[in-house]
Amino acid sequence: MRIRNLDTFYWIATLRSFRAAADKLNLTQPAVSARIQMLEQDLGAPVFLRQNRNAELTPVGRRLLPFAEKYLALEQDVLSAFSGQTSIKQTIRLGASETIVASWLPDFLSVLGQTRPGLSFDLMVDSTDSMRNALVARELDLAFLMGPVAEVSVTNKDLCTFRMVFAAAPDVATRSDHWSLEQIAAQTVLTFAHNTKPSRQIRQMLTSHNNSLPAMTTSSSLGALIRLARSGFGICAVPETVIGPELASGELVVLKTDTVLPPIAFTASYVSGSPVSGLMAELTVDAVEFLRENPLETASRV
Repeated sequence: MRIRNLDTFYWIATLRSFRAAADKLNLTQPAVSARIQMLEQDLGAPVFLRQNRNAELTPVGRRLLPFAEKYLALEQDVLSAFSGQTSIKQTIRLGASETIVASWLPDFLSVLGQTRPGLSFDLMVDSTDSMRNALVARELDLAFLMGPVAEVSVTNKDLCTFRMVFAAAPDVATRSDHWSLEQIAAQTVLTFAHNTKPSRQIRQMLTSHNNSLPAMTTSSSLGALIRLARSGFGICAVPETVIGPELASGELVVLKTDTVLPPIAFTASYVSGSPVSGLMAELTVDAVEFLRENPLETASRV
């Protein structure tokens, strides 16, 4: 029995799709199907029900899956144990919030390039909801997101928090020497996508000081929010660290106010019990240690 066929079987069973497994393994679907045919010939029995749309396991396939998981876990242990000597390359599917990408992630990946030279990263920058779904579907190995992810199969480790501020273009910021929450609520507020925790918290704060629904423009793109704020369209409520360049250049100014926005917290989240969960736990420790040794001015370890 060829090990690569067992590996292919595992990913089809996990992703419940021949096409998804082909994408994961960078193979064509005919190549994936051929490997499964060879595996079934070796076993003398089918491992998938062919009439089902999804890749559903047969009783033989269900018996085989724990052995495939053990093999892949052992393979990962070997790679980790000899990471300093092996020339084998491994790609990690990493998801990260734009806030993380705009702050410390580039420096962290640069450090990993020196300490773990066998690793490369397929980076997904997206909303927390999208990354949560991708993580549960095992389309991501590790995600740095606004967690925790409330799934039994997912391990969450506290990572860092970011201070949130109200900021605006100078001509908007200077309309008041000291902004009350009532004054802020009367303006257009730019912040995270409407279904995120920070957006809900800010909407609740503003609604309590406004007789009508607050004027909020939300987006999953921090870059878009920052550009709108720079143009004078409204007041942005974002992590201070991501507007560092704009604050330094004077394009944006932090509002003087007694209103304190709740900080946003991030977790490192990964699927428990997967073949790469041990490595993901190690990378999480690396990330926490990196933040401890390289504290950011506006981000802190939880």
